[in-house]
Amino acid sequence: MNFDFSYVDIAFKNGKVITVNKNDDIVSAVGVKGNKIVFVGNDEDLEKIIDDKTKVIDLKGRTLMPGIIDTHFHPILKGLIGPEIDAPMIDTYYANCKSLAELFDKIREAVKIKKPGEWISMMGYEPLLLPEKRHPTIEELDAAAPDNPVHCNHGGGHVCVYNSKALEYLGVYGPEDASKWPEGEVEVIDGKLTGMVYGHTHFYLWGKVDYNEEAQVKAAMKSHQELLEAGITSVHDMGACDKPSYHAMQKLCRGGRDRKFKVRIYMALHSIFGKRYSLEDNDHFMKLGYMTGLGDEYFRVGSCKFMIDGGSGGPSCYTREPYSHDPGLIGEKGWEREEVAEYIKKINDAECQATAHAIGDGAVEFMVEGYEKAFETNPRPDLRHRIEHCTLVDQDLIDRMAKMNICPSVNAGLVSRLGANYMKFYGERNKYLGALRSMLDAGVMCSLHSDAPSGPWGLECIDGAVNRYDRRDRKSTRLNSSHVKRSRMEAIRVATYNGAYGSYEENIKGSLEAGKLADMIVLSDDILSIDPMDIYKLKVDLTMIDGEVCYERN
Repeated sequence: MNFDFSYVDIAFKNGKVITVNKNDDIVSAVGVKGNKIVFVGNDEDLEKIIDDKTKVIDLKGRTLMPGIIDTHFHPILKGLIGPEIDAPMIDTYYANCKSLAELFDKIREAVKIKKPGEWISMMGYEPLLLPEKRHPTIEELDAAAPDNPVHCNHGGGHVCVYNSKALEYLGVYGPEDASKWPEGEVEVIDGKLTGMVYGHTHFYLWGKVDYNEEAQVKAAMKSHQELLEAGITSVHDMGACDKPSYHAMQKLCRGGRDRKFKVRIYMALHSIFGKRYSLEDNDHFMKLGYMTGLGDEYFRVGSCKFMIDGGSGGPSCYTREPYSHDPGLIGEKGWEREEVAEYIKKINDAECQATAHAIGDGAVEFMVEGYEKAFETNPRPDLRHRIEHCTLVDQDLIDRMAKMNICPSVNAGLVSRLGANYMKFYGERNKYLGALRSMLDAGVMCSLHSDAPSGPWGLECIDGAVNRYDRRDRKSTRLNSSHVKRSRMEAIRVATYNGAYGSYEENIKGSLEAGKLADMIVLSDDILSIDPMDIYKLKVDLTMIDGEVCYERN
């Protein structure tokens, strides 16, 4: 590509520039003209293309690196959650709600501003972090809100307690009605409803909560600011509230460089409201003959996504072997093995990128087998199919993924919040939990994600991936093995270049190289020279997208 090298618009100098090019070169200077990087090198050569109109930014030894590409984020869902009682979803994550007693107080306060019959929606609580060490009960939710349906979602999103008013939307008025839904998804213990709803039944019921498009636009823009502050310049949006969410995000990303939502979006076809909605969305897209990647560098249609199992922190994921802490606990399995294989074949034959939420090794095995069967008649490694989360694996699954160029998006950073729980739930399987090290060694193009609002994002996610250290656990749990350890440079590559590869965009972003889009961030210190255990203390000082400084700290 030819450039006018006469002068640059913005010059970064005197820094530790992590290019993430093929040699992982470290340089000191970068020059930007328009929305492209036109110079990467040393300060002396940069001075030759600076004039009095150039904005010069002295990095003073700080890190300049590509913007973070979070390959599994829910911007609208994250933005719907807030600490306010009138928020679309009341925040009950530990930082904002430290006991069930406090959770019930929030419901009672919400009742005061709601009309009878209006939903009270909340999300975030994690039982093992609370003093009560348990989920709320249906009786407690009924007492707090007798006339309002209550949606009380666990932090991972896959386990939810509803009150009696909410269960009425399922036609469930007593324990005998639980059989109207898939076995075990409306929980009955000792002949009584507990209010706990799992799997696709939970997601279907969640769909009855009304989050209107206006609320979703506000939510997206709230997340937008948080993304900029976290140094995230591209997001693979992995689903929200079906049609209104697709519509809202497209509108916000229109307008080229004048668009409202500056962070680049790769939007999967997936609805949080369950299997039926996602199947309809994906089938309609494929019937029209469209292919993954439709759009421009601001907004593209992403993967055809479905959801096999539950969450890692509930826990409710589908594992090959019983949970270590409770062998009788059955994980969620929303799809059967044969169903997965048939659907992957359909997506593969349509020349679209397939992916599915698969956390447990049982669910990951379904995905790997499904790809192998599809590739028997139509091998398409070029489609870069994915697996979302891909949390529990073994070396055999990793090696099989590598042969087909499967590109898992891994939430390795969640260890920084739930490491102690993982030690309890999965035991020896933690050796291969979020196994980025073994994936990289096998040649797998894995990427890093937050799954926000469920997990930490930005530099906190990189911290979790590098250090494997539970920062909430007083016992300082650390999940390290030869299968998961990775260097800072490797974690940065996984969080940048590999993310671009997962959306077919490594030629335009993901590294700092001449000709690529000027998406980059400045950190408060040199990430490569500080103690790695201090990565979580770093701040993002500046975020640039498309050559525009979109955020500056202070």
